[in-house]
Amino acid sequence: MDYATARPQIRSGDLLAWTHHGWKSWYDIKVQIVRLWQRSEYAHVGTAWEMGGRVWVIEAVTPYPRIIPLSNALPFYWAPLDAEWRPETEGQALSMIGKDRNVYSQAEAIRGALGTLQPGVDNLWMCAELAWCIAAWDGLDLGSDITPAGLVRAAMERGAKVTLVR
Repeated sequence: MDYATARPQIRSGDLLAWTHHGWKSWYDIKVQIVRLWQRSEYAHVGTAWEMGGRVWVIEAVTPYPRIIPLSNALPFYWAPLDAEWRPETEGQALSMIGKDRNVYSQAEAIRGALGTLQPGVDNLWMCAELAWCIAAWDGLDLGSDITPAGLVRAAMERGAKVTLVR
């Protein structure tokens, strides 16, 4: 689906996912290891946020959680979650943003892959943990597999149709 068609349908709280196929850098190799470990197409996830007539991505990346325009993150996979997106959810999600509050942690990503992650207990974050917590704050259960692949699977189990948006 093209972005112009998908854009008006994307809502705050929807799950967004990305793949990664590069092998040229140490970063690429680390991402590929995660994908191979999980046997998954998905390497990264974030949460959609509508504000000011635009759609943004709330995501945990190195060095800290941030917000970027979704139009700058094409292509992506979109999984509508039909989230309520309460003001409390938005406030909690936005409080995670910025270098003075929280940091990205590769150790958290490893804990997620090993199934030993305790989500939201400290100021260390990885992408799936932040997306999982935002969904939980909005009353959505995305299961116990807190990895990009696990969240996409949980969204599909909730009935979400995952669509590639270009």
